[in-house]
Amino acid sequence: MICTDPENGVLPARWIRESLCNGIITCPDVMPGQVQPNSLDLRLADTGWRVQCSFLPGEEGVARKLERYAWYQFPVPAEGVVLERNQIYLFPLQEGLHLPQHVRGCANPKSTTGRLDVFTRLVTERGIAFDEAPAGYRGMLYLEVVPRSFAVRVRPGDTLAQIRFQVGSPHLAQAETEELLNETDFILNPDLATLRSQHLSTSNGIVLSVHLPRRIEQRHQPTVGYQARRNTPPVDLRAQGTLSRRRYWDRIYADSKPVILEPDEFYIFRSRELICLPAHICAEMVPFDAGSGELRTHYAGFFDSGFGYHSQLSAEESAAAVVLEVRSRDVPFLIEDGQPLFRIQLLRCTECPDTLYGSQAGSNYQSQRDVRLSRQFSGIQDAEEEAEDLQPRLF
Repeated sequence: MICTDPENGVLPARWIRESLCNGIITCPDVMPGQVQPNSLDLRLADTGWRVQCSFLPGEEGVARKLERYAWYQFPVPAEGVVLERNQIYLFPLQEGLHLPQHVRGCANPKSTTGRLDVFTRLVTERGIAFDEAPAGYRGMLYLEVVPRSFAVRVRPGDTLAQIRFQVGSPHLAQAETEELLNETDFILNPDLATLRSQHLSTSNGIVLSVHLPRRIEQRHQPTVGYQARRNTPPVDLRAQGTLSRRRYWDRIYADSKPVILEPDEFYIFRSRELICLPAHICAEMVPFDAGSGELRTHYAGFFDSGFGYHSQLSAEESAAAVVLEVRSRDVPFLIEDGQPLFRIQLLRCTECPDTLYGSQAGSNYQSQRDVRLSRQFSGIQDAEEEAEDLQPRLF
């Protein structure tokens, strides 16, 4: 049986809260909901730089690199500032670290950030790798931000990325992954039947597929994906369900036509399989797998313990789909229903977190089974949206 391990695993929310109190994590204050079951949301400070290029500081450090490659510095006022598409920005974060020698940090974009096609990477003072705070790191944190499909409005305190802290070797080996699959109902097929190790490829993680059903017999075809539109108004990150999906996205229907991804276009799909993570396990997605095609299948790749889980529901009732944020690289690429497209790697926890994903107010993606966009967009039902598509576009 796979258990927690205090010397090899991802540290829980309790450790994060204690570290905020004892100075291991420095922070002017703690925002409600900032501490997740296995991760901490990172907040933008009130200034930023437009930079010439992405860079790793190395031995020179951030300040020296900015002297050479920053075009200008700008304030981030309370009313916010708009970040333009395909421009590179660097922001200091409100949080800093004084990590013990045995603890390291790993960062990734938040789910909403990835679904808006905003590319972010954590930068440390003399870092030689993105999204990593090495063991024993002491210093400030910075975030590189590159909006791709949409311009975005950001404000001080906005959270675009999160960091988790881990010790030892948290990744489950292949044999452990197969053991967990055979002992726990945590991956289901579309018919809600449990998938075991013999049903899945488990080499270097669990290989999962994309959901693109064809239902040509129906008059109104359901939505299986979205493609980002170009030249749209900026997206306010603090908007809550107020933006029109139709203005920012083109729908992809479950019809008889093949789905061919165009180079450098951004798409949202969902996984065919459903996931229900147990309390002692969290997971991450592999961002790019050349064996699955020349495409990137996600930006936000970390799943806190309890993703798709509910203590009072069975896995069949609570398991959630994985939303895929897809960008093809160099050539048009055909994808079909059930095509293996991405991998998840499982990580053990040092101890079970005292809260699980989705238990806090404001969780937007727990138990998702549709192709769900970020929280900024309104939740128009398919039938209403199809009727709206017949009307002229007035913008």
